[in-house]
Amino acid sequence: MAPTRKAANVNEKQTEVVESITALYTKSVERLAEAQKKTLDMALQQNADLTGAWKKIAQVVPGTPLPTVLDLVANTFGQFVDLQKGAIDLALEQSQKLAELASERIDSVSSATDAVKTMVQDTVERAAAAQKSAIDFSAAQTKTVFDTFKKQSGVAGTPVEAAAESLQRGFDTLVESQKNILTFASKRSA
Repeated sequence: MAPTRKAANVNEKQTEVVESITALYTKSVERLAEAQKKTLDMALQQNADLTGAWKKIAQVVPGTPLPTVLDLVANTFGQFVDLQKGAIDLALEQSQKLAELASERIDSVSSATDAVKTMVQDTVERAAAAQKSAIDFSAAQTKTVFDTFKKQSGVAGTPVEAAAESLQRGFDTLVESQKNILTFASKRSA
């Protein structure tokens, strides 16, 4: 009976080591994700401060960017930060799922395959959602540019305005097509 007990003791110690390493890995990834998010928040604050300073400069110095352009840049940077944070969250979730797989010591190939399939599906869905968000943001920014252009003097009621509206409709159609492709791709991977 002593060899069986000794083997069980070795298995318990190996399990303890795996759990310890898994916990260390998971905590390290969480810390790295938190540090990256804090850095993004600092960059976002720096960008807001810089935009505010440029708006003050624009009030007194001719030839500086218009406040609407500065707002567009600030919004674009904010969207970039949000997308980056989403990517960080996705990487964190994937790391946690992989750590769970390692600690559960999956006994069968089919349950391991199912777990990986679910993780891949979640990744595809999150990536599609992130792409749709980027497309929506791009569409909103493009609409702002077209609307600003059409409001300039000498554009309203001219063929230039009609051309700008036609381009806007074409862009809107392209955006919807891209969203439909992403929806199809995310459903197809299921």
